[in-house]
Amino acid sequence: MPAVQFHTSKNTDQIVWPETEDGSYARRYLLPFLADGPQAYIRNVHNTELMVAQVGETLIPLTVTDFHADNSYICSPYSHYISYGGYEEVQRLDNPPAEALIRAALHPVAWYFRRARLDRVVYVNNWLLSTNLYPQLDEATIHALSQVLPEMFPDRTVIFRSVDERRNPLLLQTLRGRGYRMVLSRQVWYMQPEEARRTRQVKEDVRALRHHPYAVVDGKTLTDDELSRCLELYNQLYLEKYSYYNPQFTTAFLRLARDADILQLRALRRDGQINGVMGFFVRNGLMTQPLFGYDTRLPVEEGLYRLLTLITLQEGQERNLLVHASGGVGKFKKIRGGKSVIEYNAVYDRHLPIQRRLPWRILQRISAAAIPIFQRNDF
Repeated sequence: MPAVQFHTSKNTDQIVWPETEDGSYARRYLLPFLADGPQAYIRNVHNTELMVAQVGETLIPLTVTDFHADNSYICSPYSHYISYGGYEEVQRLDNPPAEALIRAALHPVAWYFRRARLDRVVYVNNWLLSTNLYPQLDEATIHALSQVLPEMFPDRTVIFRSVDERRNPLLLQTLRGRGYRMVLSRQVWYMQPEEARRTRQVKEDVRALRHHPYAVVDGKTLTDDELSRCLELYNQLYLEKYSYYNPQFTTAFLRLARDADILQLRALRRDGQINGVMGFFVRNGLMTQPLFGYDTRLPVEEGLYRLLTLITLQEGQERNLLVHASGGVGKFKKIRGGKSVIEYNAVYDRHLPIQRRLPWRILQRISAAAIPIFQRNDF
């Protein structure tokens, strides 16, 4: 079994950064996060230490977290399943009696999950983004990580983030064989740009937006003031419209994205004003867009979401990449050729006492009931 080395902010000089595309990206991304702390770049990451596990030339970021009420769901299972997935999603039912009933049922569950220290976790391959893409992992590397991590963190639940059957079948099968629970994270969508552009809906999008008044701007040319505007647009969509438990990026993150190429930014400018932005990165034949936003106060007829989606497909097609389109807006993605798959948190808790394992058993059973609903309703 290959050796696993662990690094923290105190020994970054000992990290051997592989001379590969993934190694270069990891260095540009992780060194600033290790040096400055995650909260310098993502405001709502609390009580969280970033570490790096190294297996040969593979570098995997780890986050070691304890409970904080305002934590983003990207580092907190409590925020993921209770604060965001529970209390906030209930508000969208637009049914006050049902909301009151579900909230009443949630209160004792939330109390118990806090008491059982649900948030005492180490997340694996956590780049502190909504979607975490994996490098190419062989079976030996997966076995090494899955065996060593519970030994390294004997008092924490070990969770591999963003695991699904389409892009991570070996990882999923290997972890399941080693006793990891597959707990629903969300339903995500994949889009093959070449196929998507043949759909009737995308053809209609192209026709409708052929003469759009926006210039597509390469993010490398954006000024600091324009980056602040991009952050405002992301906040309008992901925080104000959806949830403040989404990652709350800082302007330092946007500057890092621009200057260190941790994201490739594309902005929509009209009459000197930035009204839309997307930022993507590429790994292992896949691209995803953790930064996405537009001016939600403008009329829907502007077609900013449709235009940003077209730009995403174009970037993927130029690079011959599969697009990981994240979760949400399922019906929009489906009629444009998107294919859904269930994404899991792969959870290992066998080394913990029974009272620490029970919350995950509950969540696993809820997952089994919820997955068909997600699939049936294209969430």
